Amino acid sequence: MNLIKSFLCISLLLLLVMNAKAQDDPVRIGFGIGIGKGISFIGSDLSVLALPIDFADFSVIIRGESFRFEPTFGYFSTSSSSSSSGYTTESKSSNLRLGTVLAYANAMGSTNFYYGIDFGVILSSESREYNDPFVESRDESKTDFFIGPAVGGEYMFSDNFSLGGEIQINYISIGSFDGDSDESISAVSSRGKIILRWYVK
Repeated sequence: MNLIKSFLCISLLLLLVMNAKAQDDPVRIGFGIGIGKGISFIGSDLSVLALPIDFADFSVIIRGESFRFEPTFGYFSTSSSSSSSGYTTESKSSNLRLGTVLAYANAMGSTNFYYGIDFGVILSSESREYNDPFVESRDESKTDFFIGPAVGGEYMFSDNFSLGGEIQINYISIGSFDGDSDESISAVSSRGKIILRWYVK
């Protein structure tokens, strides 16, 4: 919960900073939907390759001529199955990703480029079901924190619509599920997505 509060406070502070800067920088406001794929290397030595994850997210865009502030809300799910000693474990995870891209922007004709940082939290809930009669099923939750560079661009094919892409590389501090050990685990994740944006102003 403290991570969520910190994320919201930092986002609000950055928004106020961008609003102050916008006094001399015309601002456009819009909405976006992105689809893409991500992959993670997990562990202290980053040796475990996680399965590729398909995801979709939605964003609110506040854009000036020289800056971009883009809060993003995304959801993805994963599932896995493992067996040991004749028993099977089924795991399903639901993940809500709350992030913000804060970037410098540079326009070249109808094309806008931007580069900056992407940071936020991932709220995860997981259910584990066992076919072992002596082991109870578990429902757990955890919070991860991520931060890293983001680079993207968009082509304005009309005054209100654009099509673009974005690449992110995130360092992720992975939290512990309820009842698990507090051992620190980290990951490096790469994400690429295509984004359709609609500007209302």
